[in-house]
Amino acid sequence: MTTIPSPFDHLAKKQHLKNETIYQVFIRNYSPEGTFEALERDLPRIADLGVSILYLLPIHPIGITARKGSLGSPYAITDYCAINPELGTLEDFISLLNAAHQSGLKVMIDIVFNHTARDAKWVTERPDFYLYKEGALANRVGDWSDIADLLTSKAEVQDSLIDVLLYWARIGVDGFRCDVAPMLPIAFWMKARAAVDSVRPDIIWLSESLDPHLLRDLREAGFMTHSDAEMYLAFDALYDYDIFDTLEGYFSAKNSLSTYLTLAHAQGHIYPDNYLKVHYLENHDRRRAASYAEDRTILTNIAAWSFFQNGIGFLYAGQETLNTRTPSLFEKDLIDLEVKDRDFYDFIKHLVALKKHPAFASVRRFDILDSGQPDLIQARMNTEAGHFYGIFNLSGGTREVSVPFADGTYTNLFDNKTVTCINGQLSIRSPVMVEAQPRA
Repeated sequence: MTTIPSPFDHLAKKQHLKNETIYQVFIRNYSPEGTFEALERDLPRIADLGVSILYLLPIHPIGITARKGSLGSPYAITDYCAINPELGTLEDFISLLNAAHQSGLKVMIDIVFNHTARDAKWVTERPDFYLYKEGALANRVGDWSDIADLLTSKAEVQDSLIDVLLYWARIGVDGFRCDVAPMLPIAFWMKARAAVDSVRPDIIWLSESLDPHLLRDLREAGFMTHSDAEMYLAFDALYDYDIFDTLEGYFSAKNSLSTYLTLAHAQGHIYPDNYLKVHYLENHDRRRAASYAEDRTILTNIAAWSFFQNGIGFLYAGQETLNTRTPSLFEKDLIDLEVKDRDFYDFIKHLVALKKHPAFASVRRFDILDSGQPDLIQARMNTEAGHFYGIFNLSGGTREVSVPFADGTYTNLFDNKTVTCINGQLSIRSPVMVEAQPRA
């Protein structure tokens, strides 16, 4: 009998990513120099965090026409195959790439194919590649005034974009984080992946995905936009933008915690088997976690939750040092990497190390449990390595909680201390992760 392959077979081959953590860097703001060379000097510290994937915001030249701020957005690109001279040279980038590989780090670069800068080389060389309104360069999202949209449904545009991917794959990058990928045809991404697979089948494909409100607005305006479920046809992993607004909404009292948890639980049955989500708490487009989860105990719990979830770990540079301000995309705005709270910094390192536990790469089922208790997240992970429970206390204080596992004394994998469950009750302040059997 002939077996028909699944269009999602590639997901099963990337389950090892559940043991990995991405570290996001905006090179301009990472160091006073803002260069590849300065970042390379800091690779030992990054590797010491235990992360395995170094993700760089766009590294290409930035447009001048309609530039935002004095330095412009790295997402307004003039040449996809060139290096922003402010960061260094191609040789400097290759040096960083090689040094990262020697440190055990993969390197992922940002791919921005929905649009270019308004003075990109293609504007003059291939004006037929662009969207126009009333004879002028145009874009679909109004406040993205520094860019012009590409006609990504055109075969010539697609072929040129695929050439870009092949160029960087051959140079040796290990992954592509694709900006607003759902705004491009999924057929293009499938074609692009097939082309890159012929050169580098191990490339990691990460789709930014879209905020649900933006997705609906674009569809209402008549533009093609794909859902997360569709994007898994071409990508290994997607961002958590489908639910993240409700997590921030909980912290700003716009919605309940149960609203967020209901959506998070639904991910387990609305996406393909072996789906991968990147569970971030902050990134270059979002508020710093330490600014919306201001209580240190609560921040520790929510950080632990982000790593316990079924998916890939994620840190934005400066998260480990408790930065509270999101750096500007348009100006020099240095992040603070000085360690002011060694306990929290070491806890982040412990979370990254714990993510490498074999249980995370062998999840058979992940359930968010209805605890019926306020400001509490409980989840169960059934894996080839056993049953694991995560308890996350968002109240900020010590409390007694009812737990669904058997009485006994356990090792809390989040701090390697013991916790004791008596009559189904556990006294907690910090996050708890235990291997345990369900209560009979």
